[in-house]
Amino acid sequence: MNQRLRSQWFFLIILSSLWLFISVNFIVTLPKVNWFAHDMWGHVKYSAIIHQEKRLPLPYEHFQTYQPPLYYLINQMFSPKTEYHLLKVRLLSVIYGLIFLLCCHLVMDQWNIPRAIQLLVLIYFMSIPAFVHLFTTYNNDSLAMALSGAIIAASVKCFFKPKTSLLILLFVLAALGVYAKYNVILLFVAIGILLSGAFIIRAVAMKKVLLIVLPLFLGSLMLLPYLRFHNYACTGKYLPNNADIWPLSPFWDIKTHTGYLRFFFKPPALTTGEWTDPYAFDSDFHYELSPKLFYWAKRTYLSSVISTSLFGEYNYSKKVPSADKWAWITLWIQVFLLMSISYTNKNVRVMTWFLFLSLFMFALFIRFSNHIFNSVNFRFFSWIVIPLCVLTASELHKRYKENENTFRLFMVLLAVGSVAHILFLNILNNNLP
Repeated sequence: MNQRLRSQWFFLIILSSLWLFISVNFIVTLPKVNWFAHDMWGHVKYSAIIHQEKRLPLPYEHFQTYQPPLYYLINQMFSPKTEYHLLKVRLLSVIYGLIFLLCCHLVMDQWNIPRAIQLLVLIYFMSIPAFVHLFTTYNNDSLAMALSGAIIAASVKCFFKPKTSLLILLFVLAALGVYAKYNVILLFVAIGILLSGAFIIRAVAMKKVLLIVLPLFLGSLMLLPYLRFHNYACTGKYLPNNADIWPLSPFWDIKTHTGYLRFFFKPPALTTGEWTDPYAFDSDFHYELSPKLFYWAKRTYLSSVISTSLFGEYNYSKKVPSADKWAWITLWIQVFLLMSISYTNKNVRVMTWFLFLSLFMFALFIRFSNHIFNSVNFRFFSWIVIPLCVLTASELHKRYKENENTFRLFMVLLAVGSVAHILFLNILNNNLP
């Protein structure tokens, strides 16, 4: 085995071990997954119907049965009525998280970022509480984001070195992605717009654009039979939603409480919620721990994205006030990190555009489809971690080559952030009932 291959295996073993330690420790020390999983029992019910009745549930049969079926077809293999079903599915989510991290690594490799720097950046992002929650819970977001990461990695590889096998893989991943969660389509649109823009400015040839866009398009078409013969046949709608049957709280409506222009275009840090709560919801909120009415604390799009990318849509201030200190430290380190990254670096500018396009596509989705505050949630478009990893690692590598002092400061920022993430999670695990 040559030196390069040994180095690769060593990197993968370290990365996998660290992720397994963080995620499995979280599962073992806080086994009540419903504290961090959104609508968990609705997802469990979907899996149980498939397992027990050997059929797909109707879109309006239960609260989550409007979702596409791939995640639940996999879960039902682990006997939903058995004692360890939840644990098995949560551990499967850990594997999805590892797949996502490996995809981050593959993309950073394409920009020749040293493995040591990759590892530091990945430790920071994998330890973020919202990332740990996403990939240790019972929710189809975990599978959808693992497939999204694989689609991005395959697209990058196809762009730089097209192969027939990669194109077939991209087609298969696209088909699986839309059967995991519908909003994966937003990722395809962002990639398509990015490549089309590159063609317009003559940065890439049309052939390269089509090599990536066509497999994504054809893969997404594989969803049409399900939409027509299952969704439409049962409901008269191609994309039914649980909001069709169960009305959402009027206190979550963006138009009513802030207006679209203020919410999407007002800069962060200019609303009261920026300074009163590190979390997206106010202190009356926690799904299973508080029956009180709750409100969305972050009243701008960017602040909502930043907060949910760190903590999800939760608030622990009343049940675990000792965690607030580490939540604020986590939040401000993330803000400083985002402000320290160069978004105009020519070598990785494509990732800047991809990040902004992803945020733009999701904003359009919120405005014209699901215009409530708690839909502005990191778990729906967690693939933005990949461009953030590339941009962060590229910035760290640049500082390593150009300025040793700023490199050390950046390293300290990442290290303190990672420690804050772990301490925050441990405090929650030790104090939640």
